[in-house]
Amino acid sequence: MHRRNIRLRREYLYRKSLERKERLLYEKKRKIREALEEGKPIPTELRNEEAALRKEIDLEDEITAVPRSTIDDEYANAPEKDPKILLTTSRNPSAPLTQFVKVVVWREELKIVFPNAQRMNRGGQM
Repeated sequence: MHRRNIRLRREYLYRKSLERKERLLYEKKRKIREALEEGKPIPTELRNEEAALRKEIDLEDEITAVPRSTIDDEYANAPEKDPKILLTTSRNPSAPLTQFVKVVVWREELKIVFPNAQRMNRGGQM
C-alpha cells in the first residue's frame, strides 16, 4: 500500500507539472490572440515564440483552446455518455439480501432507477 501511495503521489505531481506548463502556454497564446485582435504589437517577451504559437492558435478549436484539468476529471464525459453501474452483492450475502436481489434486481426494478445498470453475481469473481 505504501508503494502504491508513492506511485499515485508521483503521478499526481507529474500531472500537476504538465498542467502548469499547459497553463503557461495558454496564457502566452491568450496574450498573442488579444494583441492580434486589438491590433497592438506582440509583447516583447513573446516575439521569439510568436511564429510557433500562431501555428498552434490556428490549429485550435473550441475544445482544445481552453486547458482542461486532468486531475479529478472523472465526470468530464458525463454529458456525452451515461456512466455504467454494476449491481453486486457481497461474496457471502445474507438471506435478506439474497431475497432482495431476487425480488428487486431480477425483476429489473432497479433498472428503472439506474437505467444503465448491470447485475453480476460476485461469488467466485475477484
